[in-house]
Amino acid sequence: MGFKERFPRWITLVLAILQLILTAAIAGLEFGSFYYDVAHGTIWAGFWSSLVFILTFVMMFIITCCCRGRCCATYLFILNVMSGALACVIIYFDVYFQDNICKCYLGDNLCCALRDIKSFNSAYGDIAKNCTPIYFNGVQTIVDPCYTSPPTAKYIFLKAQIGCSVGMLVTCGLYVLSYLFACCMICFGHD
Repeated sequence: MGFKERFPRWITLVLAILQLILTAAIAGLEFGSFYYDVAHGTIWAGFWSSLVFILTFVMMFIITCCCRGRCCATYLFILNVMSGALACVIIYFDVYFQDNICKCYLGDNLCCALRDIKSFNSAYGDIAKNCTPIYFNGVQTIVDPCYTSPPTAKYIFLKAQIGCSVGMLVTCGLYVLSYLFACCMICFGHD
């Protein structure tokens, strides 16, 4: 019995649909988090990880209908390992940002100036006034207003994104297991 017979289509179809839904949810939740605060509590991991997730679920659909050989399945195995690793990265940063919601990697000036999406097109005078450097003991610093009014609306997006990332990690792990079973000549319901 060949690899195609040991690796049924329904497994890849179910996993592809789940990965499609989870990828859309992860990217959408990242956008929601981005909407409430552009700079704080994010490194946009949901956006850049979704690029690999998209490639993974598209290839999963392709292997379901067209390319049923071991070569395509091995390529998809590698993509699922990468997607699983990226899901772990999203989980790590979301957990980190739940405890450090005001953490910003863009530098003091941008972190102070960027809040929600509305800050892009309004209140430039307030940004200039609030983000003016202050000298304290001879050291220039900028007081980020995030610490006085943290973007607590982001917490729900971070928690939901953790859940979706765990789901993505599980689907990637299920594909890896089914691939390894098929490679080790374990039949899925065939004699």
